[in-house]
Amino acid sequence: MGPELLALGAKAAMPILGGFQAMQAGKNQKAQAEINAKIAKTRADQVDTQARKGLESELGSVRAALGSNNQRPGVGTLAYTDDLREEGDRTRRIQVGNQNQAAEDSRASGQVADSNGRMGMLGGFAKAGPSLFDLYNYGR
Repeated sequence: MGPELLALGAKAAMPILGGFQAMQAGKNQKAQAEINAKIAKTRADQVDTQARKGLESELGSVRAALGSNNQRPGVGTLAYTDDLREEGDRTRRIQVGNQNQAAEDSRASGQVADSNGRMGMLGGFAKAGPSLFDLYNYGR
């Protein structure tokens, strides 16, 4: 085994190793993106729960204020509570939707990173092709 053979082997191995590193980096980025997606989904659930509790608390306060003044629910008070409920529900849906979108964005970026890692791996083998061919021809 001469120095030429060793040099050809190293020349072929370096792009392949680079491809493995690219693939591993893509897998790591995908794993981190999945973690971020789960965190965003958990935040969406928390925002939903907190918004529902807040709305019910606010509606309960309105009902308690009306009751303490001996006021019966009428057209005006029911319209006010309906408006309050609609606004609270709309705000909650927007906030939850934003968190769910963040989760999907993280998942999508993880898929892109994984795909880029696979392409890096293929690129490493493609770059090593001429060197592997030279190594093959050297042994003939």
